[in-house]
Amino acid sequence: MTLLERLRAETRPQHEQTEQLFYTEALQNGTLSVDEYSHLLRTHLTYHQALEEAIGHYPDFFRDYALETRRKTPWLLADLTHLNVVPPPLRSDLFTGWSPVALLGAAYVGEGSMLGGTVIWKLLQKNEAIRPLLAHAQFYQGYGPSTGSYWRNFGAFLTQQGAQQPDNVVVAARQAFVEYQTVFQQVAIKSPAETL
Repeated sequence: MTLLERLRAETRPQHEQTEQLFYTEALQNGTLSVDEYSHLLRTHLTYHQALEEAIGHYPDFFRDYALETRRKTPWLLADLTHLNVVPPPLRSDLFTGWSPVALLGAAYVGEGSMLGGTVIWKLLQKNEAIRPLLAHAQFYQGYGPSTGSYWRNFGAFLTQQGAQQPDNVVVAARQAFVEYQTVFQQVAIKSPAETL
């Protein structure tokens, strides 16, 4: 079993818990509210911003990850700006103490959100409350037509860098899902009253 296959299989419970928490039913039946949409964006911003900052501390280890082409923070900040929503403060402590190998597990979760994002983008298009907000939306479009190749490239990078410590990558990915859930619960559904 490859490392990617192990990650998919061994993080499935945490992945499914996260999906259920992140308004999956409302997304699927077209009832996601604007506040819930904003809540998702602020949750993703908190996770990705902290992850990108942590990965940036290990440029040699993550050289082939190509961080600059994979940054989601600018997309999320732009999406929140278009909603006139104040972004949550940076949680630079989120991945404090995580080794580069552990951050591979967190990156697996982050890059996986781009795959899921392609499905969510289609669902958002069918939501009458959200559709008018999507003209300038970037995050859920992610890498667009390049999503598949970005995922394959990430899989090759993950396999190479995680080959010596696959168990640690899997454990970290499980924990990263838990961290994502915690962020969702800590980021209030309603954004601060002030706007940009």
